[in-house]
Amino acid sequence: MRSTDEQMREIMRRAEIVKEKRSARKRFQASAIASFACAVLLAAVCFCLPRLTVLPYNADMRHYGSLLLAAPYTGYVVVGVLAFSLGVCVTLLCIHWKALKQKEQERK
Repeated sequence: MRSTDEQMREIMRRAEIVKEKRSARKRFQASAIASFACAVLLAAVCFCLPRLTVLPYNADMRHYGSLLLAAPYTGYVVVGVLAFSLGVCVTLLCIHWKALKQKEQERK
């Protein structure tokens, strides 16, 4: 039979495991929500992009493939939004990897 101190340590250890699982679930949910928001933002930009590009009536045919030449401001806006989305995704991945490495170091 275990002593009272051993029982308390076991209870505290199990409580810590439950807390870790809850925090991991919350981090996963936050990452999923942020990734979904970035995907929605990217999809919105993709759907709105044809409406934002304004080609002059007598536009040169060889410039149709160039977004930055069609409307000078639109390209900067799109690139800024996409860079922000990519930055958010990379930041979330780095935070997640750092947390995983810390858990591995604590277990060892």
